[in-house]
Amino acid sequence: MKLAALIPRRRGLSKAQLQQRAALNQLQRFEAVLNRHRRSLKDCTTILEFGCGHGRLLKPVADFVPGASIAGCDVLNKAVAVCRRKFPQGRFVTNGALPPLAFADGSFDLMYSYSVFTHLPEAHHRAWLKELARVLRPGGVMLHTIHSHEFLRRASRFSPESLVKYALPQPVDALIRSGTGYTYTMDDPTQPAYGLAIISPAYVAAHWPKVSGLTLLDHVEGAIEAYPEGCQDIVLLLKAPQ
Repeated sequence: MKLAALIPRRRGLSKAQLQQRAALNQLQRFEAVLNRHRRSLKDCTTILEFGCGHGRLLKPVADFVPGASIAGCDVLNKAVAVCRRKFPQGRFVTNGALPPLAFADGSFDLMYSYSVFTHLPEAHHRAWLKELARVLRPGGVMLHTIHSHEFLRRASRFSPESLVKYALPQPVDALIRSGTGYTYTMDDPTQPAYGLAIISPAYVAAHWPKVSGLTLLDHVEGAIEAYPEGCQDIVLLLKAPQ
């Protein structure tokens, strides 16, 4: 079965069906990036979602790869409890704001996250890249979404008011032109470890392989339309086979 066949038509959909459609579209983008490198979700037997929430993305993953062993982790106990009820055959654990994860080395041949690295401070994101690489099998891959300059371009054009609360360096176009690093801002001082992270393509290329020990296979800017005014990139990393 192709992923497109699972996506419900848009007209007359309920809220739950619209969420299902969005999840399937996001998963379809992950699959497209894998296909660029002659890979597929269907090749995988053990899959981890980092930041699984209530299992919105895990449901289409389980439908698309019914034979795979699925797992998830999240900082919210309630979210993990929901996933345990939805997917009794899976393994779900609560993690802290920083590593470690309660999984053994080399546990998964594929892992992914959606809109997690978009919110982490730089030190946290580096720690998680290293930890996720630890639980990835040799020959396995991981996909993560990030906000980069393309997000800023679209948000500043279509919804500039959405950026005001983050107090980003102004003007935003100057940040885009000169930015080669990691820009992190908070919108809630009570949650210093959860804000808005803008990670430049140059930063990903220079630091992600070095921090994780993995090979950068792809970085597709603007790969997922996250909402009308923005988007998220997809980054694909490979752990060298033994």
